[in-house]
Amino acid sequence: MKVMILLSKHYEETEALTVVDYLRRADITIDMVATEGDLQTVGAHNIVILADKLIQDVNAKDYEMIITPGGVGGTEALMANKEVVHLFKEQFQSDRYLASICASPLVLGKAEISEHIRGTIYPGFEKKLSFKEYISDEPVVVDREHQVITSQGPATAVYFALTLIEVLKGKEVRDQVAKGLLLPQVEDFIKA
Repeated sequence: MKVMILLSKHYEETEALTVVDYLRRADITIDMVATEGDLQTVGAHNIVILADKLIQDVNAKDYEMIITPGGVGGTEALMANKEVVHLFKEQFQSDRYLASICASPLVLGKAEISEHIRGTIYPGFEKKLSFKEYISDEPVVVDREHQVITSQGPATAVYFALTLIEVLKGKEVRDQVAKGLLLPQVEDFIKA
């Protein structure tokens, strides 16, 4: 099983690195794919991350899932990239997973996918696209019918990543990763 995360210029680093780290803890192969023609990528907060591959060197058919982190600048760069929009359309039509967090569900709109799905997005951005059903009160929304997963933003990245693990490898693996991260312990502390 192999997935990719697209790194454009000015993406939200927390969302990107949380997903990469958690999926690798679950033994899921995840390629960081640069969309701007250089393996060296720079996020919204000037954190430099070296990608594994360039977008022109990947074949979407080799990937079970395509993931996009948010960030306004990163999302704008993804939406302006015709190759990214084409990848989204191809992935959606092939019944393989798409997963977008924060502002990046806007790419689903650009690819004319959002109107078919239940989804969520960073609060306020829902006015910039049309979902079949917009869900405002869930940090992560899984549209199983269309194999699209959306999430709201940096603070939901942990749950977004864990949901991706559950979808790809099952609840048991998701729970093992969460336990190793001490997430249940922290959640119990917060509830107390």
